[in-house]
Amino acid sequence: MSKAKILAGLILITFIVSSQAKVFHDTPRNKLKKREGILSLLPHPPPLPFVPKYDEHQAAYVKAHNDLRRKVGVPPLTWEANLAAAAHAWAQLRKVDCNYRHHSPGKYGENLFWMQYSEFTPASVVQHWFNEKQFFNHTTNRCRCQPETDGCECGHYLNVIWKTTTHVGCSGSVYCDNQKGVYVVCSYYPAGNVKGMNPLNPSTWRENF
Repeated sequence: MSKAKILAGLILITFIVSSQAKVFHDTPRNKLKKREGILSLLPHPPPLPFVPKYDEHQAAYVKAHNDLRRKVGVPPLTWEANLAAAAHAWAQLRKVDCNYRHHSPGKYGENLFWMQYSEFTPASVVQHWFNEKQFFNHTTNRCRCQPETDGCECGHYLNVIWKTTTHVGCSGSVYCDNQKGVYVVCSYYPAGNVKGMNPLNPSTWRENF
């Protein structure tokens, strides 16, 4: 067989295969939507939140909680990075006004503390919360202050000693804008502080009015 015939045969086969492989669209080419690259279809992950390292400062907050929890006979807490991140994020958000009465809308239990200067240690901050014990009636499981007000409240104490809470994470000291002071947030999980419930045995419910 001559080279010319072989070449003609190859050209014919190529034409047949190409014709069979062609894809026909009912929609005109100028109406087809342009395909996006696969990278453009991937979601852009949100930036990772800042997580305070488990350093001596964080460890001091955990120890302060557990020293006081031991006094009332409830299990110790464990530090949790996600809680520390949530606490730090809220402290950063509130540093513009240093409003220690404005809690976050999150799902965790939360204690806030404000001081004019950084003169408090982690132990003294947690002790300040724990001192609200004097206002809590462990017989009725209700705060003696009704309604609770600044200077006579029980929620911070309950968050510190709530028996079924297992983890804690704190913001550390965050300095407020315009020298308004220092802000501290601690987050707790699972959240406690349910009105009428015994904080030392939360399965026991007592509603007293």
